Amino acid sequence: MRPLLYSQQDARSRGIGWRRVGAEIHYYRGGGGEEPATFCLSWSMRFPHDGDTCYLAHSYPYTYSDLQRYLRAVVGDPVRSRYCAVRALCRSLAGNTVYLLTITGPAGGAGKRAVVLSARAHPGESGGSWAMRGFLDFVLSAAPDARLLRRLFVFKVVPMLNPDGVVVGNSRCSLTGRDPNRAYGTGCRGSFPAVWHLRAMVER
Repeated sequence: MRPLLYSQQDARSRGIGWRRVGAEIHYYRGGGGEEPATFCLSWSMRFPHDGDTCYLAHSYPYTYSDLQRYLRAVVGDPVRSRYCAVRALCRSLAGNTVYLLTITGPAGGAGKRAVVLSARAHPGESGGSWAMRGFLDFVLSAAPDARLLRRLFVFKVVPMLNPDGVVVGNSRCSLTGRDPNRAYGTGCRGSFPAVWHLRAMVER
C-alpha cells in the first residue's frame, strides 16, 4: 500500500488534500535480529514544493475532531437526529468525551434487540472510523433497508473507544500504554473507563 502525503502548499493553493505517493515500496523484516522482530517500510518520493510543510500517513487519517464535526452535523440535522441520540458514555483519562450513539426508529426501543458496535480501540486503525462513518451514513439514511433496521433494532454505537490514543497519535495503546482490547476481562475502571462502561452497558 502506498503512503499518503498531505502538502500544506497544495492544500492552500490547489485544494488538494491527502493523496497516495511513492514508488519502490518495500516492507521487510529488520536485519538486527531483535526480539520481538522489527519490520521496516521504505519508499522513495519527491516532495512537491521547496519550503513546504508535509505530513505522511499510512492510512487516511480520521481524527477526534473529525468525529466531533460529524456528530455535530448529525445532531443538527432535523431528520437524522430523530433516529440518533448522542450522549457521553464516559470521559477518557485525558477528559475527552467517549460518545455513545443510540440509533432506532421513532417507536422507541422497548422489546427490540440491541446491536452494539465500537471502533478505534486501536488508534492507528483509522480505516475503522471510515467504516463506522459509512455504517452511520447508511443506518441514518432514508434507504428502505436502513428504515427496516431502525424499526427492528436498537443500535448502541461507540464510534471512537480510545479518543486519547487517537489524539496523541498512538498506534495500539491508550494513555496507560496498554491495549484496550486486552482489558475487557480485567474490568479496570480507573485505567480503561471506556472499556469498563461499554462492558457494563452490554451486561445490562
